[in-house]
Amino acid sequence: MLRIITVVGIGLLIGLAGCDAKYHRRDEAGRILFENTAVKDCVRVIQQDSDRIEGGLLRVRTILKCKKKEDIFVDVKTVWKDAKGYALYETSWAPFLLTAREPKTLEVVSMRADVADYELRVRQAKKTESTKND
Repeated sequence: MLRIITVVGIGLLIGLAGCDAKYHRRDEAGRILFENTAVKDCVRVIQQDSDRIEGGLLRVRTILKCKKKEDIFVDVKTVWKDAKGYALYETSWAPFLLTAREPKTLEVVSMRADVADYELRVRQAKKTESTKND
């Protein structure tokens, strides 16, 4: 029994030694939702970071890369969640240009300090009046 307690205690000490008191996430899985396979097949997530900035607001930075040989537009939306994972509010869909085979950083900041988590949604861009004539 003493051996088990010792092993658990050492494991906890090792685990806590790597903890950082600052809220920061890097390359978190499950925070990006691709709305369709067409986008998933041509967009690659290089890196994703989140941290708290002045006022306690959550900032999310995501580096996306277009796998295609031509520029593409995607639509992005952020769903901001509370500590239990329920949606507090979400942004509107916004177009985002991905240059051919070049990494590009998308940065979004929450409008409220009570946001605990997020989900970035990416979909194929909707046709606009200017692109319908092309």
